[in-house]
Amino acid sequence: MREPESPVLDLGLAPYQEVQSLQGRLRRAIAEGRLAAGGVLLLLEHPPVITLGSRGGDQDLRRPREVLADSGVQVLDSERGGQATLHAPGQLISYPIMPIPRRDLRALVRGIEQVLIEVLAGYGVRAVRREGRPGLYAEGGKIASVGLRCERWIASHGTSLNVDPNLRLFDDIVSCGEAELRQTSIAELTGTAPEMAALKSRYRFEFEGVFDRPLATIRRVGWNEVEAELGLGRS
Repeated sequence: MREPESPVLDLGLAPYQEVQSLQGRLRRAIAEGRLAAGGVLLLLEHPPVITLGSRGGDQDLRRPREVLADSGVQVLDSERGGQATLHAPGQLISYPIMPIPRRDLRALVRGIEQVLIEVLAGYGVRAVRREGRPGLYAEGGKIASVGLRCERWIASHGTSLNVDPNLRLFDDIVSCGEAELRQTSIAELTGTAPEMAALKSRYRFEFEGVFDRPLATIRRVGWNEVEAELGLGRS
């Protein structure tokens, strides 16, 4: 019997803290059997926000929190692993909330990196891994970050891909604990920013192929409508 299709939801521009809480509720719904075991894939962008993972802290900020807030950039603690990263419009954020295949976290990380490698290849960008450093690099700069949360062998959080964000925003942080790390983007490398809807469709296609699991057609919903869309009540 063919495995049922997992939902793919486009949340548009969605606030970080609220979507982080949503992911926790979706993890619990999968663990409790209220959401199909295939999970759900969320695709979105975030307003400007610096997030500090489990190994991050104020030492990763180049300006005080209150100064950053005055400039329109939030600083928030994140339940994901890793250190400091930045999200902003012009990044494609992917959050696969799903059981970890074969309970192999390393394979999951390599899988979601491979999805982005295939996506970037379609736009003429050759992305590579660096040993011991999750994420992807292209022409000397970091183009995609990976940060996951694992709870009861269910993964959440995921990847951010620099499509055409304001790269100057990264000057406010020590990215991923590397003081000299430079960020790059598809637009910087190719001179063209892909249309985000087309990029999300390509991401869905490559994710389906890499993980060999059927995905539904992308549906656009608000971040606060996800649980209703999935037939879940708040818990």
